Amino acid sequence: MPANSNYIRTGFYDDFKGYDTVLISVDMNGLLEVEDAFSQLSQGRQQFNFSELRLLDKKYHVDIIAYSDAKNLGLKQADKNKFEWRLTKDMWHHFKELLKSMTISKTHGHHYLDADEGNIDGSSLQVVFSLDEYPLSFWEEHFATCNS
Repeated sequence: MPANSNYIRTGFYDDFKGYDTVLISVDMNGLLEVEDAFSQLSQGRQQFNFSELRLLDKKYHVDIIAYSDAKNLGLKQADKNKFEWRLTKDMWHHFKELLKSMTISKTHGHHYLDADEGNIDGSSLQVVFSLDEYPLSFWEEHFATCNS
């Protein structure tokens, strides 16, 4: 196994792929853990703090609190390196299914978990969920400057 396996990394990047973006980068085990968090939110859990994720990289992350809400408000910055992600149970379920498709295919790639999926506030940040596309070297090079 690679030295950096079993991880979830999150970061905020200005103008990443043309938009202000929160990148969630995972390996297969991280994917399974985030998929489970989305499942909990889709089944009625009111709040999930990403800092509770067992595989969250303690060095490369921003604080994200996810809420099961009455409206799809998307992911918005609450404070420096602190974000709130508010979606309905149905949208959490939809995103869980997108992650599940990645689990089944077992190939690297990404999904956009944001307003492009429809019925999400257009002022929310872009969210890129990536499986095995951004190695540790990317985070070492870009995290400090983009999240400062």
